[in-house]
Amino acid sequence: MKITEVNTHLLELDFKIKIGSMPRFKATGLYINIKTDEDIDGWGLAHWNLSNAAQKQFIDEALSRLILNKDPFMTEDIYHTIYHSSNRIMFGIPQSTSAIQVALWDIIGKATGKPIYKLLGGMKNKVRAYASMPRGYNEKAASGAVEAALDLGGFKAVKLRIGNGAKKDEKLLKTVRESFPKINIMVDANSAYETVPEALEVAKICERYDITWLEEPMPSDNLNGLSMLREKSPVEIAGGENDMGIFRFEDILTKGCYDIIQPDVTRSGGYLQLKKIDAMAEVKGVRCIPHIFGFGHILAANLHYIMATRCNWCEFPFIPDEYQLLEEPIKVEKGFVKALEKPGLGVEINKEMFKENVIS
Repeated sequence: MKITEVNTHLLELDFKIKIGSMPRFKATGLYINIKTDEDIDGWGLAHWNLSNAAQKQFIDEALSRLILNKDPFMTEDIYHTIYHSSNRIMFGIPQSTSAIQVALWDIIGKATGKPIYKLLGGMKNKVRAYASMPRGYNEKAASGAVEAALDLGGFKAVKLRIGNGAKKDEKLLKTVRESFPKINIMVDANSAYETVPEALEVAKICERYDITWLEEPMPSDNLNGLSMLREKSPVEIAGGENDMGIFRFEDILTKGCYDIIQPDVTRSGGYLQLKKIDAMAEVKGVRCIPHIFGFGHILAANLHYIMATRCNWCEFPFIPDEYQLLEEPIKVEKGFVKALEKPGLGVEINKEMFKENVIS
């Protein structure tokens, strides 16, 4: 089997989103479709970012040339070809590399008639899910969003956005915890705090309200600061969604930055890189729970990884089903999400929404 075409499709939906300190941006997605000479194709979706158009050009003009005529089963060869040819030299984009890997595994699954998680060494077929809120809320709106998550999906855990200063963060957490005393609450500061004392103050607030973990309290490049914070923090510190590859995660793990690392299949290098990253973390006693956010193909890609590893939570973007852009949306039932059992990724893009929203 040989790769014959690499096509990219940029979609733009009619709503905007704001995450943490990032500017408000339109919900877009860059889909990658890899075709082969045996009429089996694979899909991947690059993680949401502010530069999808540049990423499309990077794949169309550079990365596609590196993988044409290659065997899609040779995923390690393709990863190393892309990494050594593009990283630093051509300003390689981690999301592009990762999405190509996902599309290759979609092809492999379809060719073998197996779901990706079983090809990776299946470990389970369901996992606890937590509802990941798409934006920050005031305390009243946050309580309403949590109530909706409990009602709609039977979630027993949620992740809230914080990072608006210790006083506002505490007001939010106090309100939600008093309203929902028995659920797991995770929080994500999206790198809002610059110094260890600021972040430590928030960590102590998190302990007060029995927060399960504090995610990205400081900029992810500040490994020394994160290491100091983790040593002093009374709650678990999580992060790693913005990092790629085994070399970066070796630095993160050696410095002891996190109790929980959160590599994302769609931005940290793809399945086999995450397998290696997880193995490094396991021997150091660090948990691995992938970051997940975006449309349905991102959720599906990471869900397969989770089902093939020791990961014990699935981040589930709490967005309307139609915004998964899937023919059959992935569901949470009684707080759990099940493995996808169809070959490859096991999902199909919603053809009608694809046609309506594709812009290039």
